[in-house]
Amino acid sequence: MELDSRVNKWSLVHNSKPDVLVHVGGTRFHLHKDPLSRNSGYLKRHLMNGNELTLSPPLNITAETFSLVTAFCYGARIELTPFNVVSLRVAVELLLMKGGNDVRDNLRNLMESYLRRVVFVNVDYISIVLRSCLALLPESEMTAFLVGRCIEALTEIGDGDCVNEFLEQAVILPAGNFVVVANAVQQHFPRHDLLYRVVDAYVKEHNGEITEEEKVQICNSIDCDKLSPPLLLHAVQNPKMPLRFIVSAMLQEQNNTRRSIKAAADSVASTGALAEHRHSTVTKLESLLQRDTAARQNYRLRAAMDSTSSRIKRLEKELEEMKKLISKESERIMESNKSRSVMDSARSASFHQTSNVNKMQRGERGSVSSLSTTFRRGGTSPPRKHRREKSFGKRLISGIKNAFSSSSSSSSKQADKKNEYSVGEIYDGLEDFVWIKDDDNISEQELHSHYIKTK
Repeated sequence: MELDSRVNKWSLVHNSKPDVLVHVGGTRFHLHKDPLSRNSGYLKRHLMNGNELTLSPPLNITAETFSLVTAFCYGARIELTPFNVVSLRVAVELLLMKGGNDVRDNLRNLMESYLRRVVFVNVDYISIVLRSCLALLPESEMTAFLVGRCIEALTEIGDGDCVNEFLEQAVILPAGNFVVVANAVQQHFPRHDLLYRVVDAYVKEHNGEITEEEKVQICNSIDCDKLSPPLLLHAVQNPKMPLRFIVSAMLQEQNNTRRSIKAAADSVASTGALAEHRHSTVTKLESLLQRDTAARQNYRLRAAMDSTSSRIKRLEKELEEMKKLISKESERIMESNKSRSVMDSARSASFHQTSNVNKMQRGERGSVSSLSTTFRRGGTSPPRKHRREKSFGKRLISGIKNAFSSSSSSSSKQADKKNEYSVGEIYDGLEDFVWIKDDDNISEQELHSHYIKTK
């Protein structure tokens, strides 16, 4: 191996045996402290008081990478490729590799030159480097910023398919690493539509596996001001996104609406064709206001749902109390109605009894007043009232007699006798059917009937 030959050569030249033992992923390296401490700040600090060191996670360095870096410390030349440049660039940062101003003596400068001249001008090389970055996250971005620089190089070249492919591969990352990738991507795109779609897909695929705080960190990489209007509206209505992000999207939507309204008004004013564009402007304003209203309603709905449960419980409790009050009031009313019914029944019975008595009394008076009396000669003496009526009848008969007597004065005596006899019989007969009654309206039929009965 290149490293072994370099170590042996160093030992011969400096007449010094290896005095340091470094463990990396199960591989042991017998090295010299002097060349390591001179080129690496990390190794110098950890070997200052000891001769043995173990490089283990979170230090993300493999035995192969450490071998190449160590060989460089012994003066070897490293062959850089798109497949090893990422691991070497990360190791340089983790081990705090130093060097002179000459590119050949400074491993960091050597790799930066290779990236600019070879990798970032070739789409295929960039794709290889991006895949290597995924395996070494978060160090590949946090220490060397390789992810963001590759994305920037792709945008300058104009190859969006490579970016899409890379982001699709990043759905398989843990939440922490995905946040690193999302933050790296958002810095190099004028629009965040693609980033939003990737984040939306990631959140839906890992729903229930990531915490709300991790969702917030992921969504913080999206600048709502860089979203197109359709995706911004989608973000406002996306239930998978955290509430903080939805509120941010709503605020941005409102700002966009205001800007659109102002721009539309300024455009109409500047052209001087207000009458021609009024209809289209109003339609656009109505559409914008409807979208704003929908966003507001969605936010209010989500806020109201949080308090719905407690409100329902409180209403149920109040309903039970109302039921109890209604039940008690119903019982009281029933008792009151029952008592009132008994009193009304007693009152009604008393009224009917009194009414019947009054009717009987009136009936007796009416029957007495409506009595009719027939007087016959030789009959029983009538009462006083009837006697008065009878004397009236006699006077009536006597008047009739006088009338007949005067009318028959010119007749002969014989005729007078005969007439007087006949009239006398008539007079006597009148007393048999004269009928005195209180009621003055006596019909002829009633008079005839009375005469027949008396006969």
